[in-house]
Formats: sequence, structure tokens, C-alpha cells
Amino acid sequence: MADYGTEGGGKLELRPGVKIFGVLLLLCVIGATVYLNWGRIHRLIGREGTVQPEAGQTVGQGTLAGKADRIRVRVNIWVGCAPGLVANGNLSTQKGSIMDRYGLNVEFKIIDNWTDAASAFATGKVDVMLYTVDVYAKDFYQFTRQGFGSKAFLMVDWSRGADGIIAKPGIHSIEDLAGKIVAYPPYTPSHTLLLDALKHSSLSPTQIDWIVKHAVVTNDGIESALSFAQEKVDAAVAWDPDMTDAMNKRPGSKKILDTRTADRLIADILVVSDAFASKYPEDLAKFAHAWIEGVEYIKKNPAAAHRLIGDVKEFNVPADLAQAMLEGVVLGDYNENLVFFGLGGKVNDFGNIFELAQSNWKDQAVIGGISDFRKAQDTRAIESLRPHYPGPVKMAETTYAPPRPGQEPLMTQQKTIYFATNSAEINPASRVVVDEIGRMMQAYHNTVVDIVGNTDDQGARDYNVALSKRRADAVKGYLRQKYGFPGDRMRTFGNGPDQPVASNDSEDGRALNRRTDIKVYPNPAAR
Repeated sequence: MADYGTEGGGKLELRPGVKIFGVLLLLCVIGATVYLNWGRIHRLIGREGTVQPEAGQTVGQGTLAGKADRIRVRVNIWVGCAPGLVANGNLSTQKGSIMDRYGLNVEFKIIDNWTDAASAFATGKVDVMLYTVDVYAKDFYQFTRQGFGSKAFLMVDWSRGADGIIAKPGIHSIEDLAGKIVAYPPYTPSHTLLLDALKHSSLSPTQIDWIVKHAVVTNDGIESALSFAQEKVDAAVAWDPDMTDAMNKRPGSKKILDTRTADRLIADILVVSDAFASKYPEDLAKFAHAWIEGVEYIKKNPAAAHRLIGDVKEFNVPADLAQAMLEGVVLGDYNENLVFFGLGGKVNDFGNIFELAQSNWKDQAVIGGISDFRKAQDTRAIESLRPHYPGPVKMAETTYAPPRPGQEPLMTQQKTIYFATNSAEINPASRVVVDEIGRMMQAYHNTVVDIVGNTDDQGARDYNVALSKRRADAVKGYLRQKYGFPGDRMRTFGNGPDQPVASNDSEDGRALNRRTDIKVYPNPAAR
């Protein structure tokens, strides 16, 4: 215990009576403080008895100079964290590694169970957490209610084919899943892929509810794939290499959707606690820079990077498997981070996925409300790297081709979009509906769509056909202007009254027929 000195440097000695009085006074002060703040203290104690740090509460270990003694990073066994491992030299910082050159001491902690990982993060046992945006959207809502602050600060990778929905023969589209038994691991990216595809289909809420209620809930994607291979389920949401292996074991099965098509839906990110970020902003920026250098190293020296990953015993991912797994992702370099966080282009991918995911979680009563995604991201670390990466932001260019003759749509949305009477002007209140289409198209970026206008049978047929085409063109124009989608990604058609989905004999039926169909196809030009 430290000695508290007087101005002259000598110790201040208290007489016994004064000491007793001082102790009693201190106890009174402590008691009063606890009493007055009991509600706040009680909120910090989780229902299972774990203490939840508040936003701003220090959780990292550091020095008085504002430098962290170490950065504790939770990861699961996933190849997306390869740049961090490469930059660190192993789970702990190796001498001469990229992290070491930045003066950082980084400790990667493998916690595969997501619930345990979230608990470790919220209780300050780790400072940085590897997440997918969709799962973080769920936890962010819960963290905020507990008073724990956190923000996404780095995009790690895009899943590009590593996750998907596989199905038995006869199932060709998302709509074909109606009445079928699907296996999936809950509260994972696989769960998100399923929920989002169902929501953007023409399946009714009743049909979607049936699928969810009758689904086989598994521990992970490996178990889902195994259930499918053993023909215990009709379809499964899983990840590679187990997904491909399961299809090979079940002749005639096919992949109806994967993240090559929904190529901007599943992304890994790094999230930092507010407490650590506010106390050690310079270390966080250095960490981000070192991670990005790890990405560049993998691009230039892939074989060496694969071997390094294979050398991490605890990871148990041999070099050849690391190579195969990395082929299913796109690592987030500096430019990809700028685009992802909305620092270039028209759309913030982080915000788009966050909002889609929170909407899905809310529909399933997993969370009770919607959070502002802007409060869940912090771009200061990535923006601090601008001097090291000069030049404009480069937007990835995608080549699109129209659907092949006879190609079945992956899914079809039936939207009610209101227009001014006898006009192709979108009603302002309906723009939110068109924005739902835009957000879907951004997440399923490797798709082409048909926008098909339909009317009821009231009025002249030829007039209605022309009007429905002009209205489809108006939807296309809105999507081009607001989201920057190229014109060759969207075809427009006007059916007029020729393809009703209900009887025109009642107002309710006519209302159903006044709709816009959005048919979504995998992009035939995709490699």
C-alpha cells in the first residue's frame, strides 16, 4: 500500500480515536453510495450473475501513457482471421512480426462458442471481437440495453461461396422450401442466410412461420450438412467444406443459394469495446494498419501465408485446407474497408447488412427493437490509414447478363407500390417499399432482376399494359439513381391485367393484382 505524504515529505500519523472515526465515516460514505446507486449497480449484473461493464468502463490493460500492454482478440476457428495471424506470427505476437514492428502485443484467444465469446467480450475478458455483421446486429441491441458500448471498426472478409443453402432434387428456388424440413444452426450467419432469403421471397408469413417452426435446429453448419447427407432433412444451411461434401453424398442435390450470389450479405468484422477504443485509439489504429498489411502479405505470398496458418497448432487448419477455405472468401483490404463502411460509393454495406439483420431478428422476436447502425460503427481507425493508401476509392465492377431462356428465378417478391393515378410517379409513401428492393439487391449484388408491372382489369387493356411498363421503368430509375445499380442489371416488363394472382371480381382481389413482381436470378455472367 502506498504512503500518502505531507507537503514536507514526512508521514502523516493519525491517533487511534481519529482512525476509528475515519473508518466509520468511510463506511457510511460507502453505504450511502451503494444505496443511492443500487439501481445502476443492479443493471450491471446480468441475469446469470456476470457483471456487464458500462460504456466507457476500462476493460483493457495498459499503462498511464495510454499504450495498451496487450490487445486481447477473440477469434473462432475461421480462415477469415488469417491476416491477423499472419501479421502476428501466431496466436501471440512473435518477435519481428508485423504487429511487433508496430510495437503491439496481441493475444488471439480462440473461443468457438458464440455465447461464451459474447460474454467474454461484454465482461472485459477480451478487447476486440471477431463477428459477422448479422450476429453483431443482434448482440449490439442486447449490449446497448446492458450499458455495454462497442463498435465495428474493421471489415475482415466477405463470404463468397463459403455459406449456402443446399436442397434435395425437386427444390429449385426459395419458394420451393414451402412445407419442407430445413436444418440450420441458430443465431449464426447460416440462420441469417435462411431468414433473409425467406423474407425476400413470395412465401407468405404463414408459410415462413411453418418452415421456421418445423426446422431441425443444429449445433453448427457441420451438423446441418451431416443431417442433409443422411437424408434426414429436405434442405440445409451449412458452410464449406462440409456443404459440398454433403451434396456429393446425396446424388441429385443442388445448391439453391450461396454467398457467391448473396455476395454482400455475410461479412466478418472486428468489433472493439468503447472503453478500449477511447483509452487506446493510437494502438487501435496501429492494429488496423498491421491487419491490413497482413491482407497484403497474403496476396503477395499466399503459399507462405498458408504454411503460417497451418503452423498454428490450436487452429488445426492444415496449409492445404487454409488455401481451399480462403478461396471462399474475399479478404478486406484498405479499399474494401472504405467501400464497406460507406466512405466511397452510394451504399454503406455495413449499415445495409445491419438493418437487414436487425429486421430479421426483430421479426423472429429475438430482439425488441431496431438500432441506428451509425452508432455501431467507428471509421476513425480505417480513415487514419489514408496517408498510407493515397488515391481514389475504387469501386468493384460487376459484369451482368440477362437470365438465360427458361432460367428459373431464385426467388420472387410481390410488392405493392403505389403510384399517382394514371401516372408512373411513385407515391412518396411507397419509396420505403422500393428501398426494401434496393437493400436486397445490394446484399444479393451478384443477381439480375426482372421488374414486372401488373394491374387489375379495370380500364382498357392496352392502356394498362403501357402504364404497367412505365411504372416498372420508374422503379428501375429510382434504383439506378439512389443505389447506383447499372441499367443492364434490371429488365422491365408490363403485363397489364394479363397475369392476375387473384380474382378481379372483388376489391381485395383487384388490390392484390395491382402489384410489382421482382424476379431475382443468379447472375449468369458470374464466374
